[in-house]
Amino acid sequence: MLVQSPHTAALGVGSRPDAEQPISGRSYYVRLLDGFCLEEDGHPLAAPKAVRRLMAFVGVRGRTSRSEISGNLWPDVSETKAQACLRTTLWRLRQTAQEPIVVGDETLSLASVVTVDLSAFVTSAQRALEHVSRGPDSAQRQTVEHSMVDVGELLPGWYDDWVLFERERLRQLQLHALEAIALRLTAEGCHAQAVEAALAAVRLEPLRESAVRVLIIAHRAEHNIVEAVRCYRQFHDQLHRELGVTPTAELTRLTFGVTGL
Repeated sequence: MLVQSPHTAALGVGSRPDAEQPISGRSYYVRLLDGFCLEEDGHPLAAPKAVRRLMAFVGVRGRTSRSEISGNLWPDVSETKAQACLRTTLWRLRQTAQEPIVVGDETLSLASVVTVDLSAFVTSAQRALEHVSRGPDSAQRQTVEHSMVDVGELLPGWYDDWVLFERERLRQLQLHALEAIALRLTAEGCHAQAVEAALAAVRLEPLRESAVRVLIIAHRAEHNIVEAVRCYRQFHDQLHRELGVTPTAELTRLTFGVTGL
C-alpha cells in the first residue's frame, strides 16, 4: 500500500498516515490541461483508455470513494457492473504503472509520487483570490499572474458529465482570479498588467459584466477615458445583439458618471 499525496487541500485530498511509503523511487506526472498525459520518470506511458479516465478523475477530484468513481466513469451500467469495471481498470493500471494510485478499503487517491499540473493552477488561483501582496518577491507574484492568463482547457475533447462540470468550475475559478489580479494591479498602479489581466478575463467570457467592469476600472485608473467608453460600447452592443439586454446601470454609471460623455 502506498501513501496518498497531499495533492492540494483545494482538491479535497487528505493524507493516509497508516499507508506505506512507495519503495521503487518512481515518480509520475499527470497532465490534465491541454490534453491528458501520464508520465513515469519523464517518459510517457501508453495507458488504456479506462486507465486514462481513472487517473484523470482521481487527478481532478482527489481522494474519492469507489462508488463515486465507478458511478461517474461507468454511468450507463449497473452499480455491480461498474464496480467490476473499476476493479478491472485498477488491474490494468498495475500493468501500466505500479504506484500512482493508493487503493484504500473504500477510497482511491493519488500517491505521494504523483504530480498533477492542475494542482499548480488551483494553487495560483487561490493565491490570487487571497490577495497575496507583492512583497519583495515580485517574481513569484508575476508567476501567479502569468499562470492565470495562459491556462489550457481541462481535458479537451472529453465530454463526460463530470468533465464538463469540472471544466466549468475551473473556468469560473480562472475568471475570478483574473478579475482579482486586475483589480489589485490597478490599485498598485501597474496599469499595463492590469489591463492585460482584465482583457484575458474578457476574452475568456466576453459577456461577463464583472470582467468588463474591471477592464473599465483599469482604463479609467490610467485616465484612458476613451478606452473605457469604447470598451463599454462594445460590450453594450454585443450584449444587446446576442441576448437582447443592456448593461446594468452600475456599469453605465461607472463608465459615464464622471465624464458625462
